[in-house]
Amino acid sequence: MSGGAWVLVLVVRAALGFCAVLVLPWLLGEVSYVSLEPQASWDVGTLPRVAHMRVRSGSIAHTYVQAVRKQLRLSSVLFCVALEESATLLVLVLLQHSYGNAVWIHRNWSFSLAVVLTLIVLGLPLTACYLLCFSGGKKQNWSTSRAVGTTVLFLAWCWAFLRVPLPHSVVVATSGTTGFILARAGMLGVIMIATLSGSAAAGAICDSYENIVIRSRKRWRENDRQSAQDSFQRACLDLQTAQTTAAQIQEAIQQEAPRNSWIPWSKSTKQRELQAIRTEIIGLEAMATTMQSDLEMIQEQDRRTRYQRTPLGRILLLAGHAFSAYCAFRLLQCVLNLVFLGYSAPSSDFVSAALAHAVRLLGVEIDVALWAPRIGFLLVGGLIVLRMRVLLSTLATLIRSVSAGISAQFLVLFTAEVVCIYTLAALIQLHASVGTRNNSTNTLLATLPEFQRVFGALFDVVFLIVALLTNAYRWFQWQSDAFSAFAC
Repeated sequence: MSGGAWVLVLVVRAALGFCAVLVLPWLLGEVSYVSLEPQASWDVGTLPRVAHMRVRSGSIAHTYVQAVRKQLRLSSVLFCVALEESATLLVLVLLQHSYGNAVWIHRNWSFSLAVVLTLIVLGLPLTACYLLCFSGGKKQNWSTSRAVGTTVLFLAWCWAFLRVPLPHSVVVATSGTTGFILARAGMLGVIMIATLSGSAAAGAICDSYENIVIRSRKRWRENDRQSAQDSFQRACLDLQTAQTTAAQIQEAIQQEAPRNSWIPWSKSTKQRELQAIRTEIIGLEAMATTMQSDLEMIQEQDRRTRYQRTPLGRILLLAGHAFSAYCAFRLLQCVLNLVFLGYSAPSSDFVSAALAHAVRLLGVEIDVALWAPRIGFLLVGGLIVLRMRVLLSTLATLIRSVSAGISAQFLVLFTAEVVCIYTLAALIQLHASVGTRNNSTNTLLATLPEFQRVFGALFDVVFLIVALLTNAYRWFQWQSDAFSAFAC
């Protein structure tokens, strides 16, 4: 490996790591907002607020430094490592087109791929198990029962991972320990990405329907918006007070005597008081989440009203509706693939192929068969990014019902898992167009299983089922809201 190659690799990794650190405050703002936790990294003692609000005090660089310094936990470090190594894999694929099959490219590819697989299978799940067993309170004393609980949860995850079923065609494409882990990680990755993108596609369609048909019937006044904001702030204050009280009681219990078990049931007075406060917290969280949803709906309608008065706003609204139309075509494509087209040869959806042809008509010479699958998977990634707040909010609700005080860190770990799995699934998707080309020199992607023949049917089935379930859930919500409005 030459000195110039070393410098290039170090510069690329340093730049990607710096970008990961820049993304971290935005992610922490999002997870703090959806988990109803105060954003101590921005202002001490302030209420949760929308992550994209501008902070006028201090410089942007100082704000980012303070945010990263105060929120530098293990989950944040793992997220930065996951984002940097995942982006490195994608950059190495691009560098191979310029530098060919250089030894340093393959070494860095093997290292980054090993790190990503280790994070998916070991690092992130083990940290999540630790948070589940050692959650709650400001200080956690080490206990054998909690360590055993962490070990049992992690071993259960390992057992489930080893039991992941594989298609017959994936066995030929992979071999050895790396191939064994890669195949199962790819299987889980395709299922997770299909689930997230399916729910995001259905949610985008339902949101457009709500904006055009349902919410257009409602008009909010200024005092309604202010009243909703004040109610949400009061609910957050009550929730903060209850959480602080619960943390103080739990810390007092731990100082009196160490627990003999990590199961949070006891007959002592403080334990009963703690259980009552936790029940109150669950109710306050549900109320705050509902108020948050109402406030976001009012704010979204205000933004949409302002957008409609500007030419750029009209373009953005049309782009949103066009994206919803793409989601509808994507659902149709899944049905066509399952019923008529099949998966014997690589194929792309109609919209991706049309976009590739449009780029070619603009004078850019590209291979439509090569770029159409890539454009399609970028659109799927756009689905996940645009719906990330909704996904994190849903996951935060589930996590708070299991254990209190860990939702923000758990959401960061979940996002890191999604980043690693999406990168792995994206690389497998890129192999769909590389593996069938005889003149391809990309030996990095050739080591991965093919997407279309191995995971294509699985992706479409999961995508379609999740989208239908999401649409059904939203339909029942509309019916429930309509019935409640009629009853009032």
